Amino acid sequence: MLPKERLRRADILFSFLVVLAGAAIVINAMGFPRGAELSGVRNDWYVSPALMPYVIGTGLVLMGIALFFTGLKETGTQGLREVLGSIGGLFIRRPAPGAGSLRFLAVTATVVLTVFLYMPRVDFVISAAFLLVALMTMFAFEDDALLRRLLVLYLLLAAPMIAYFASGLGARFEEAFYYASDIPGGLFLVLYILLAARTAGRERRRRFLRLVLIAFAVPLILVPVFKYLLYIPFPREGGVVALMDYVRFDLLDPVQE
Repeated sequence: MLPKERLRRADILFSFLVVLAGAAIVINAMGFPRGAELSGVRNDWYVSPALMPYVIGTGLVLMGIALFFTGLKETGTQGLREVLGSIGGLFIRRPAPGAGSLRFLAVTATVVLTVFLYMPRVDFVISAAFLLVALMTMFAFEDDALLRRLLVLYLLLAAPMIAYFASGLGARFEEAFYYASDIPGGLFLVLYILLAARTAGRERRRRFLRLVLIAFAVPLILVPVFKYLLYIPFPREGGVVALMDYVRFDLLDPVQE
């Protein structure tokens, strides 16, 4: 556990990341179709796939600003100068990352890869579950050594996905089978869970399983609410969402001909 003063300095440092991440999400969402642009007909604003990224991005920016002023209130301008100095030092030297830097890197890498790699290309349920599983298993045990190993595992599993899409294989396979990218995305999610559970150790296995169940339950509950009650589409509706559509429209409420 970090001392309170160091923790507040870390809050100032982390607030910059949160604001930048939120701004990046909002800027990226500006390229999404808006309500009036969907299907060539006029639609209400709340059916736009850009709505959810706007809400998340704006919320992150506001939380980052609040976090900044919370840290500044405790440390004063001296703490702010030290934080800015530590950021500037990154361009001069490359020290081994401490606990605060490691957490900063873990959140940054996980959120950025989810927003820019997985969510635009892999089914939203799979992408959201992967994000929650990664973050919850990295931070729930308050073990920096475990966090470092799980972060390395997450990045190693992301590398072949980056190569898969950067090489154009993803686009080619999706031309033949629209849900093709969900297959490696789902496989890497399962592989992360298995390897992370082994890395966490047998004594943590029960709690690890609860975290995984929560991570899957959140998108499986929220996606139907937003899609079928609020009529909000998602950036990528892949195989899992298609299965939900089948259950909703073909099994629960089939059209009578």
